[in-house]
Amino acid sequence: MSDDNKDVLRFAAEYAEKNVNLYDLLGVDALTAKDDIRRAWRKRSLKYHPDKAGDDFDPEKWELFERARDIFSDDSARATYDAAMKAKLLRKQERDAMDKERKRFADDLEAAENAARQQQQAKRQQETEMLQKERERLGGALAAQEMDDMAEARRRLKERKEEKARRKEAKERVKASPLFRKQGKGPANGAIDVPGDYLVDIDGEKKMYWELVCDKLRARQALTDMSKKQDMSNEQDVVMDDLQQIMSTAKQRIYDAEIAYQRQTAAS
Repeated sequence: MSDDNKDVLRFAAEYAEKNVNLYDLLGVDALTAKDDIRRAWRKRSLKYHPDKAGDDFDPEKWELFERARDIFSDDSARATYDAAMKAKLLRKQERDAMDKERKRFADDLEAAENAARQQQQAKRQQETEMLQKERERLGGALAAQEMDDMAEARRRLKERKEEKARRKEAKERVKASPLFRKQGKGPANGAIDVPGDYLVDIDGEKKMYWELVCDKLRARQALTDMSKKQDMSNEQDVVMDDLQQIMSTAKQRIYDAEIAYQRQTAAS
């Protein structure tokens, strides 16, 4: 094979690889005979000839026309070019088919996603409507429950007010007791005029004087009730001793409070 033939074969493979359609360049197709290709070459290339183009002469275009003529004039070169172009065409068709299949798959996937989304939206809409109906159905019951809760709140508020009033009344009764009346100086332990709201520190806890007096009265009443019982058991005897100790402690606390009040009054 001559060097010229090698060059023609190389150009045929390069143009095919670059997807340069030499048939379109000459205005023919792959079935056109060799003689017809030569006539088409002469007709098409005439205006690109250096003598005809003049200042518009394009050497690259002219070179392409000449190489197209050489390739189609050589059977081996033309076969090489046709085979390469056919292979590229087949690859393109395969890619197009794959792209088409991918597009079909993507379209099917999108359609499935849209259908699932619409189904989900319809389900949510149905759930929302059912929830709204349930709320409407329960509306009366909830309103009744709210009324019951309000009534219960008012009742508890009334009970707290009544309890507060009872405590106030008990406090007033204690203050009106003879223990709180002015009697002048006398023996300690409840006979000294100490204000009922006078605060006393009892083992780190603040208590009012009238509370100490109440503790003493309760202890005395408990002793009285216990002493009325007959045939007391050993266990009841222990309870009696405990009550007496509580009574003694209450008296001592009152005495201490009165002494503290006397000293505070004298100092002022």
